[in-house]
Amino acid sequence: MKKIKIGKEFIVGFIGIIALLLIYLLINFFKGIDLFKDGERYYVKFDNIGQMVNSSPIYLNGYKAGNVQGITYDFEDMRNVIVTMDIDKRLRIPAGSYAEVNNHMLGGCDINIILADNHNYINPGDTIMGRLNKGVAGEMENAIPTINRMIPKIDSILTSLNTLLANPALDNSIDNVEVITDELVTTTTRLNQLLANDIPQITGSMITIEEDIQKVTSQVKDIDYQELFASLQTTADNLEKITAAINNGEGTAGKLLKDSGLYHKLDSTCTAANALLTDLKENPKRYVHFSLFGGKNK
Repeated sequence: MKKIKIGKEFIVGFIGIIALLLIYLLINFFKGIDLFKDGERYYVKFDNIGQMVNSSPIYLNGYKAGNVQGITYDFEDMRNVIVTMDIDKRLRIPAGSYAEVNNHMLGGCDINIILADNHNYINPGDTIMGRLNKGVAGEMENAIPTINRMIPKIDSILTSLNTLLANPALDNSIDNVEVITDELVTTTTRLNQLLANDIPQITGSMITIEEDIQKVTSQVKDIDYQELFASLQTTADNLEKITAAINNGEGTAGKLLKDSGLYHKLDSTCTAANALLTDLKENPKRYVHFSLFGGKNK
């Protein structure tokens, strides 16, 4: 038999093919693609895929469930991008689930599958909806219009603040504050002295007053109220009897109040006495006779 001779060209070509295959496997390994693991194909429709590329990882609750296998633009709809996902066969996706793209600050992105609470599952080859989660960058982008509206207001506030700081009245106000602070310190010192000296005396006086009140209260408690009320009732009964006697014309006071004739006699007596006094003042010689030589006036 003739020996088959293998040429150097064949050996070099074979080694080159093996090297390319190894390089391909290494590239996919570093991308996280497992070529020896079968998966199911699902599709996601995005209106914006952010920084997504082929081989971007796909996670489910933090577990790596697959990779992006392809990205194509939907030229019929002209608004969406179709992403092909290679998902672990063991994963079943409920109907109503969606995929969310998360962009990283340092570049790159990943996809999180948000599972719906549903017991109806979609089949491999079906399409689910996707959306872009802009994260912190998106929040900052949304905040930019608000910041732009705030900048003129901040500038106006700073201008007013500079005007206020340049106003000489501010220095005077600071000086007044220092004076007020000194007065507050003095007032506080006096108040402390008052609390240390006068308050204990006042407290002692109040304690003495309280003791006196307690003594008076104890004396009031010792009063025989029944006897007191009985005496008051007796006095009231006597006053009632006296008043009734006066009203009935009994006794001197009653006769004075009830006897009109006595009143007229007293009135006429007073009138006569008044006339006598008047005549005595006008004609005193008529009633008094006095002569140094014993003579008589006619």
